[in-house]
Amino acid sequence: MLPQSHVAYTWVTFDVLRARVSAFRKVDYRLVALAAMGADLIDKPLAALYFYRRYKSAVLFAHTLLFHLVASLAALRRRPRWWPYVLAFNGHIVLDRLWLFQDTFYWPFRGWRFHTWQKAGSEQEDIKRAYWYAFTRRPELWGWELGGALALLWFVWRHRLYHLRELWGFLRTGRLPD
Repeated sequence: MLPQSHVAYTWVTFDVLRARVSAFRKVDYRLVALAAMGADLIDKPLAALYFYRRYKSAVLFAHTLLFHLVASLAALRRRPRWWPYVLAFNGHIVLDRLWLFQDTFYWPFRGWRFHTWQKAGSEQEDIKRAYWYAFTRRPELWGWELGGALALLWFVWRHRLYHLRELWGFLRTGRLPD
């Protein structure tokens, strides 16, 4: 899933929960966006710098169950009020359906390898081509991305973020207009 869809689905989820759970009323949606993309913000640069050449994967350490458990426990132990952001970070597991990529999700318990994007003899020599092939060979991915675009449009419409004043306030404070 692309980053904007991670953010859109997470923002909509938090917006729905905001009416029911008081802890969600005070979240900074900018931090929620960073947390929702957290695993990708860690792994994609690592893949680009070194690990893609070695493992042929851009879904690495921060996409593992072990990483999510350790990061969640460390964050909650240190700052219990961070639990909404921990939830946004762990939502990445659900949105990417990581349990389907068992070599990565259960790393290192299933060995030291990660789920491979590149097959032997494939033209996928770099990460950009890997995304291109994923989206051209798996049409269901377009449904998830279209859903993310619709979720973002609904969020913008619901909070009137199409008005510059509301949008600027949202970007400046991370809070939704009242």
